Amino acid sequence: MNLTLRQLRAFAAVAETGSFTAAAATLHLTQSALSVLVRELEREMGVQLFDRHTRRVLLSEAGREFQPSVQRLLADLAGAVAGVTDLRDKKKGVLRLAAPQLMACTLMPRVIAAYRERHPDVDVRLADTLPEHLLDGLLSGEVELAVGQDVAVDAALVERRTLFRDRHWLICPPGHAFARRRQVRWSELGPYVFIAPTRDFRQRVLPELAADARELMLRATTQEVSYMTTALGMVASGLGLTVCPTYSASLVRAHGLQMVRLDQPDFHREVCVYGAAKRSLSPAAASFVELLQQVAREPGLAG
Repeated sequence: MNLTLRQLRAFAAVAETGSFTAAAATLHLTQSALSVLVRELEREMGVQLFDRHTRRVLLSEAGREFQPSVQRLLADLAGAVAGVTDLRDKKKGVLRLAAPQLMACTLMPRVIAAYRERHPDVDVRLADTLPEHLLDGLLSGEVELAVGQDVAVDAALVERRTLFRDRHWLICPPGHAFARRRQVRWSELGPYVFIAPTRDFRQRVLPELAADARELMLRATTQEVSYMTTALGMVASGLGLTVCPTYSASLVRAHGLQMVRLDQPDFHREVCVYGAAKRSLSPAAASFVELLQQVAREPGLAG
């Protein structure tokens, strides 16, 4: 049996109005075109759905039996179409994101709040994670987007796009000698305990340092931690110095610490957004990426 949506809508309109003329007007069809659709439906089903009288069209017994099912089918279809339209227009849906803990407590809440103002019925769920596990949820399908600093990816599995390059700053207590300086060189950090804010930080920064600064950093006492909040807490207690990106300034200020320009060399890291390769983003995810790109262009964000 090969029924069409146009035939079912024609049947429903005639059943509701009791008139081919009125039903044709409702569906913006000619009366002859509507009659053809109803006859095709009756022929396809092998039953007469209407008893046709001079002034009135009434449902036959088979038509009365058929009508509730058609009404439910058309209502379900209308609901499904409306649901997809809402997704297209970002009126509803669930968007799952992953970000490393530092970004999850500084930059991402601001972006998510701005996104919810624009799309209040999209449920944004943020998973904070260790930097080295940033892509785990993306690869398992638990999240649709991951946002964080640059990590190596398998291009066959993960698509990466750069949002901005972010400067790293030296973080020290307000009473430290460096706090009164406009800038500090990496080579000057040698005598101090250096608190590496991620497990892979030294291996990332060492290749960019000059030979003398690299040697000092290798000799320096280094404490490696997994979370920036741990590093900031240790600095606040006078246990050493650390570095952090520009976007974490609010968290640095909350700990009562100073940010000082660190140079020779300047150290930047790319902040990227990651998605599954060869898989189109949902409308909600695509609009979130657009907002991230807008935020990335704000003056002063990247330092």
